[in-house]
Amino acid sequence: MPNSYQSSQLIRAVLVEDELPSLERLKSLLGAFDDIHIVGEAADGPSAIDVIDEQRPDLVFLDIQLPVYTGFQVLEKISHKPHIIFVTAYDQYAIKAFEENAVDYLLKPMSPERLASAITKARRRTQPVSRELIQLLQSAVNKSGYLERFTVKIGDEVLLLPQSEVVWFQAEDKYVFLHTYDREYIYDATLKQLEKALDPARFIRIHKSLVVSIAGIDKLKRAFSGKYKIHLKDAKKSAFEIGRTFLPNVRSVLDF
Repeated sequence: MPNSYQSSQLIRAVLVEDELPSLERLKSLLGAFDDIHIVGEAADGPSAIDVIDEQRPDLVFLDIQLPVYTGFQVLEKISHKPHIIFVTAYDQYAIKAFEENAVDYLLKPMSPERLASAITKARRRTQPVSRELIQLLQSAVNKSGYLERFTVKIGDEVLLLPQSEVVWFQAEDKYVFLHTYDREYIYDATLKQLEKALDPARFIRIHKSLVVSIAGIDKLKRAFSGKYKIHLKDAKKSAFEIGRTFLPNVRSVLDF
């Protein structure tokens, strides 16, 4: 790979990514492209809509899974229509749909070569992604079969909680508790069952009794003992130690 890429036309770009390690890697890789100027960043759906419509970029690197709105929902809500390079951790239905429809995408963890190829394709495009194609791609992603919402019972009521509201699951004795930003519910499943039903691009097991939302992670801290704690974005700013056997996978997924 050459040290830098040059083009005669400046490309104004916005980066939409809620995972800080992935965002920092993308920014680092884009540093090799002299013609790409980053004009904005966003880490959730509403912020993405605001920055895209305010900055009116030529190109957006758009993560599919975001807090509040998905990347597809962002595209449906923005008035400005830039060119899009999707960023995704999916490796089956979405990738097949992207390739069949010649849509530009980057698969996490992204490589310099794949990034260069996606940008080259984006430069050649003359039309933004159509609404019909957005709906087709969203349908393909939804075929993954992972849980998008969670059913909890409170007395005679049944609540449907969207995935974006869940911060973590915790097993205690015979129960599993679902935690949102400010509430706790009993959830009728084991952690083992949940692991199979949760999207690994959104949730990660950090301990034998804990599964956390990647989007719900605020930061990681290393203690003098060498152990790491994950700090979450809930109202109480909860923090949990990463289990030793789970640390290698957590480090790989979060790239630290």
